[in-house]
Amino acid sequence: MGSELEGKKLLILGATAPMCEIVKEAQSLGVTVYVTDYLPDSPAKKYADKSFMVNAIDVDAVVKLCQDEGVDGIFTGYNDMLLPYCQKVCERLGKPFCGTEENIRMCIDKEMFKNACVKSGVPVVPWVDATKDNYTEVLQNVKVPVVVKPADYSGSKGVFKCYDAEKLQSVVEEALTYSKAGKVLIEKIMDVDKEISAYYMMHDGEVYFVTMGDRYVNVIDPNIAPVGRGMLYPSIYQDAWIEKMDSRIRKFFADNDMRDGFAFIQGFYEDGDFYIHEIGYRLNGGFTYDIIKYFSGYHQMHELIRFALTGKMDKSALAKSNPHFDGLGMIVTLSIKEGVIGTVGGVEQIEQMPGIIRFHQLHHEGDALMAHGTTAQVFAYILCGTKDKAELDETIRGIQDNLVVLDDHGNSMIRDIIDPQTILVKE
Repeated sequence: MGSELEGKKLLILGATAPMCEIVKEAQSLGVTVYVTDYLPDSPAKKYADKSFMVNAIDVDAVVKLCQDEGVDGIFTGYNDMLLPYCQKVCERLGKPFCGTEENIRMCIDKEMFKNACVKSGVPVVPWVDATKDNYTEVLQNVKVPVVVKPADYSGSKGVFKCYDAEKLQSVVEEALTYSKAGKVLIEKIMDVDKEISAYYMMHDGEVYFVTMGDRYVNVIDPNIAPVGRGMLYPSIYQDAWIEKMDSRIRKFFADNDMRDGFAFIQGFYEDGDFYIHEIGYRLNGGFTYDIIKYFSGYHQMHELIRFALTGKMDKSALAKSNPHFDGLGMIVTLSIKEGVIGTVGGVEQIEQMPGIIRFHQLHHEGDALMAHGTTAQVFAYILCGTKDKAELDETIRGIQDNLVVLDDHGNSMIRDIIDPQTILVKE
């Protein structure tokens, strides 16, 4: 793959901390990597071969940049916001892109997605919608407890739980401030301890079931979205998913003309059935591709980069997709408290431990973290690959024993590291 892509030019829209990994992976393939956004000190600009101060949502300016620099492909990841702009730039330039304008819009708009699911026979979490114009009327028929979320936002921003009927209106009004469309979804509260994500790769209309994971969370505030503690692969519900949902999801992809790229489906498993609530038609934020590479032997991100540059993926690589891992994969999600990071220790020791695939550190000494209840408070994703539960337990205990994150006053910032005893594995 490297020789085919050697010297090609890839422009990445957005230069946030997670984008640094895209830059590095593309460079490992011999690709010349450009990044652009409107901030002079964006993290990925430090690693790119060349960076620009062109706003990623200014389609005309990005198109001109690509023409001036002879860019071969355009890419973005981890955030829904930039997908429509990337699609428009690729369409204007005739460059490959994973998705059409219609299915990108459907995957971003949570209500459009739910309606598309219903049309394709995919069960969803029950909901009603409310807009800035009609929410007071809608709320007259809503019974708490509920989850309120903006219809068009990602990263857990603007997501609130409400248990008090007297506070519901103010909660909805707060969630509406996060929605460009002025719309929120009001959903039934599901069991946060039974949340799942299923991952699929697609190319030329062929669909590959990659893996499925169980999400573990820490409820630090009952009124907002829980903080992730980790994802375990394969899911203990995977056999049930294959039996009940896999064919429905494949039909959903076909019905919505989703022929290329990566999608992750999020939902819950309750009382023997699955209920879907969101989709991501892009890279997910937990760097799952490292676990896929470890267990399935191909690099998911490399294939997506290859597609952006050539319009093709390696089908022989995608065919290696096998959700039935020979062992256990785990993303240990490390969230930290608000404050300024003063000291970080133990990372090198953890990286050398058996069972550790990668330590993806997103924040460093001197960074100020003020996020609360969103993915922005994630300090690191620690990816583990082990032969069994005993080795996984030992690996997590090693993380607990070695990692130190202190604020500028010497206080620990670590919120929680998952307790191995709480992790359930597929028998």
